[in-house]
Order: sequence, then C-alpha cells, then structure tokens
Amino acid sequence: MLRLQWLHVNHAMDGYKTPRAMTDASTIDKRERMNTSDETIDVAIIGGGPAGYTAAIYATRYKLKHVMFAEDIGGLMMKADIVENYPGFPSLKGKELMDAFKKHLEALGGLVEAGEVVAIEKTREGFTVKTRTKHFLARSIIVATGSDRRHLGVKGEEEHADGNGVSYCAVCDAFFYKNKVVCVVGGADSAAKEALILSRVAKKVYVIYRKGKLRAEPAMAEKVYSCNNIEVIHTVNVREIVGGDDGMVCKVILDTGQEIETQGVFIDVGFIPKSSLAKDLGVKCNKEGEIIVDAECKTNVEGVFAAGDVTNSTLKQAITAAADGAKACTAAFQHVQANRADNACHEP
Repeated sequence: MLRLQWLHVNHAMDGYKTPRAMTDASTIDKRERMNTSDETIDVAIIGGGPAGYTAAIYATRYKLKHVMFAEDIGGLMMKADIVENYPGFPSLKGKELMDAFKKHLEALGGLVEAGEVVAIEKTREGFTVKTRTKHFLARSIIVATGSDRRHLGVKGEEEHADGNGVSYCAVCDAFFYKNKVVCVVGGADSAAKEALILSRVAKKVYVIYRKGKLRAEPAMAEKVYSCNNIEVIHTVNVREIVGGDDGMVCKVILDTGQEIETQGVFIDVGFIPKSSLAKDLGVKCNKEGEIIVDAECKTNVEGVFAAGDVTNSTLKQAITAAADGAKACTAAFQHVQANRADNACHEP
C-alpha cells in the first residue's frame, strides 16, 4: 500500500474549477472523508519526481484534467546533494531543482492535498484509481513512480539499518559521521557522489567496489580518485557488516577475509524500480522489474504510459526523466483525444 501526496491541477475552462488556496491538513482530511464520489479525469500521473512533474506541466498545457500522485514530492532527487548535468543550472542542489519544477507547476494552478492510493484497476471506460476515500475514473495512466535504493543483502545489513550504522543516503546522514571512518559500497555515479559528500565530514572514506574501475562518469570518478581522504578498494565484495557490543557498526568483512574498522556503511548498489502498481495492471516488465516502454513511452497496455527511472530507459537522470514525462503526457494526450467524444484538448 502506498501512502502518497497528490497534486490536483484544475482549470477554469472546460467546466473545471478555478485554483483554490492551499488549506490546512485537518480541513483537507475532513473534506476527503466527506467526498467519496467518483471524479473523472483525463490522466492520472503516479509519481512526483522530474518525470511526474513534467508530465503534469504538459497535462496542464494540453488542458487535460489530471491528478498527480506522489509518494514523496520530488522523489529521490530531493536527496541529491549537487546536480551538475541539468541544462541551464551549472550547479545546484536536487531540492533546488525540484523546487523549480514545483514553482513552475504551481504557476499553472497547482494544489497539493493529502491522499493515499491503494489500487488501480482496469475498467471498460479506462481505469479506476483508488485512494482511501475517493475513486478517480481516469482515461489514461502515466506511471512515473521512480525507484528505491537496492539493499546489499549481506549478513548484518538489516540489523544495523535505521540509525545503527547502515545508511542509504549520505545527504541525510553524513552529519552523524563527522571525524569518523566510513565505507561506501558501490561504484556508479550515485556511489561516487555519496563518497564525495562524506569526504567533507568524515576522517576517512573507503569506497568498496566489486570491479576493477569505478563506473561513475569520468569527471566524477576523477574527483573520487584524487580526494585525499578517500581510498578505493577494487575487486572485492562486502561479506558481512559487524556490530559492536553497543549494537552499532564497528567493521566490515570483505570476501577476501580483510576486515576494515568503520563506524558507518553507506550502501549504494543500484535501484529497484517501483513498478508493482503497473504489474497489477498487466504491464510488461523486464527481469529487473523495469517497465518496458517504446519510444513514445507507451506500455503494452492501452492507455498506460510510463516515464523516468521506473522504465527500461538506459540513462537514469533528471534530464531524461523530464523528457520521458513530456513524451508520456503527449502520448496520453493523443490517446485521450482519440477516445473521447468532445475532443476538448488542445496543443500546448
């Protein structure tokens, strides 16, 4: 079950309501408990990262009545310390980038309310998107649910998560490791960024990677290799995370038998796509669980589109997720335009 926030964009035209000022949570909850009638929308956008926000912006411009549901407003981008590859912004924090997306959508008449999506079902007319108190009848669906951090799956990992020395987010937890020794497990872009973030506060950072060379983009890898307090250990795997008498992490054991004393282990070994809602609709996924889409972000289920990191796109970045959101909404617009009688949609 997903606990979500949803962003509902209304329009003054086509019988839509004009935007209302944001109300407090108690008023929203009361209103939602009272309002349990079905509401028909053109497109339900599931996800509030770069892909979801872009899809919502395009839906507004297409004059599509829509709701944007988001498990976490901004998605994983909110935890990105520095973004240096989004055109127009040489360097900024992930939160700053998502704030720009949010302001753009709000300028078009956005409203954020509380809600919870529990299921999406196929119907004769389209789809039923169910929250705890409402049913939305949607003509199309855009799945932009993103992904979650993948766990390492070794002994001692779960026991020491949640504040006991194992973390999946340096932006969130680096502060707690000031002048301490930490390990980063992984070798891709995000792992390299984690190591650089930690190098600013930790006394020593070990990067443990199973291959012979970091696969982060060259500019990022060069920063890691040249940092004085980062040491990269290649071609090894973590076999066990060990805790001390106080229950906190005290060392890691590698598959070579080497032991490294450390107070923290930051795991960054990839992501798991959040595709369960799509799978329940019969959407095809690859063996990694990524939604299979074509060049227009269409899935095998008519009326269901997907965008961003949840798909089988090869490049998982904010810029490509945003592009996917635009393509998915354009395809959804064409689907709605072709299947509704009044054809009251417009080019953006």
